[in-house]
Amino acid sequence: MSRVSAGEQNAGALDFEALDRDGYAILPGLVGADDLARFEHDIALLGARFATRHGVDPQGGEPLTAALRAAGRHRSMMFDHIKRLYVIERLAGDIGRQLEALGLFRHAAIEVPILWPTLRADLPGEDLYSFPLHQDYATTRCRTAWRLWVPLRDVDEHFGTLRIAVGSHRGGPYSYVTENTDYPHIDDAELARLGFELRSFALAAGDAVLFDPRLIHGSVTNRSARTKYVMLLHLQDMATFVDPGDPDDPLQPFLALTEIHTKVNRRGR
Repeated sequence: MSRVSAGEQNAGALDFEALDRDGYAILPGLVGADDLARFEHDIALLGARFATRHGVDPQGGEPLTAALRAAGRHRSMMFDHIKRLYVIERLAGDIGRQLEALGLFRHAAIEVPILWPTLRADLPGEDLYSFPLHQDYATTRCRTAWRLWVPLRDVDEHFGTLRIAVGSHRGGPYSYVTENTDYPHIDDAELARLGFELRSFALAAGDAVLFDPRLIHGSVTNRSARTKYVMLLHLQDMATFVDPGDPDDPLQPFLALTEIHTKVNRRGR
């Protein structure tokens, strides 16, 4: 597996040749220092409030991480609201305008853009919410679609990161493991058969990976003592929305995979 750092790319430009060829491109410094500082301020303040209110002892760790661990069955409800932090919502609009200015809308012939953010948090020593290698079939409903993966703290193999199968967006749908698993995924044997090169990323906070949702990708587990926070941005062209009634629609395989995923989740309950 090879590693890529942001220093290998030119800041302030979008490499469309790499995007089309490899299925991804790196955008260094997409989120600035002030916005990163605002995110850290909000996370720290929120953690302090939660820890005090619920009598949680961080034991030298991050207060919000301790509060999330202590939340038990209420953790999902808590984090569903943390994902809606104003700084995240505001950044989504700012980044959308940057992508448009960099020429992505024109390059991809996007006519009616839709855009929404979410936030991921991988707690230390926990892989409950890590994703095995997959394609973004469950959230892709338009033929023209992109994902933006933006770490809000430095990432690498130790702190947790993203890995991708270079060029895999040009093929598929691929063979998924659906038995004896909680999450349908593409296993290493299938990747070896396909011959794709796996790459992982060592990036500074605020750098971004723009990729095709058809690209095979997955999580590298956070092995550090701090929480990994990543903003994920979905960009799609509503003018290319799937037609579920058309058996020849190019996104039909994605709809089928979503149904399989739903069945796997039901079996696991």
